[in-house]
Amino acid sequence: MQTLAILGGERTVPEGMIQTWPPLTQEDRDAVMSVFDSNILHGTSAPNAVALQEEFAEFIGVKHCLVTNSGTSALHMAVASLGIGPGDEVIIPAFTYWSTAAAVLHHNAIPIFVDIEMETYSIDPDQIEAAITDRTKAILPVHIHGMPVDMGAVMAIAKKHGLLVLGDACQAHGCKWNGQTIGTMADATGFSTNRSKCLSSGEGGLFVTNDDNAYSIACKLREFGEVVIHGEDREYNAYGLGWM
Repeated sequence: MQTLAILGGERTVPEGMIQTWPPLTQEDRDAVMSVFDSNILHGTSAPNAVALQEEFAEFIGVKHCLVTNSGTSALHMAVASLGIGPGDEVIIPAFTYWSTAAAVLHHNAIPIFVDIEMETYSIDPDQIEAAITDRTKAILPVHIHGMPVDMGAVMAIAKKHGLLVLGDACQAHGCKWNGQTIGTMADATGFSTNRSKCLSSGEGGLFVTNDDNAYSIACKLREFGEVVIHGEDREYNAYGLGWM
């Protein structure tokens, strides 16, 4: 029998194999310095923010994308942009990061937990219908650890019961189900670019949707409830409760 490493045996993970994430290259450093050189360090109309929105929307294959300061903010925008509010029930998986439920709770809606499949650790579609009530407004599947939920089954249930579908794809950039990219099927989806994610900016998030009305609402939410038209003077009037 091989001696355990703790007793002096060979390590399973060699010394130096574990590296920090994400890897930082000279290209990354040059990109950061180019932002400093531009002297544009903030704002939703900043060139790199706008470029990221356009490139990620094209990458996913959706009509609209907004950059946010976190994946949690992106999930908040997804919930609020679809009009989910007090007393509405949103079905979510019992296994997920707490932000999924928090985004629902922060809008005074009620997360309803459904168990997961053991193969994917994602919500079990076969258990969703039993959780639907007359107060159910939406289903919010989580593509945990990059494992896509069976979106065919989820979308069929949603259509049958007239429900909205949100997406928590914070860990699933570029993930596909049956050839369709995650983020293109749900009514609104949130992604994260936190340091631990496969696409990382250190901190940040991305909201995506094909719904023009949801996009319009999300734009206001990102500007603290204001309608901000880039290139025009701001009114500084809020038309809702927003944040960033």
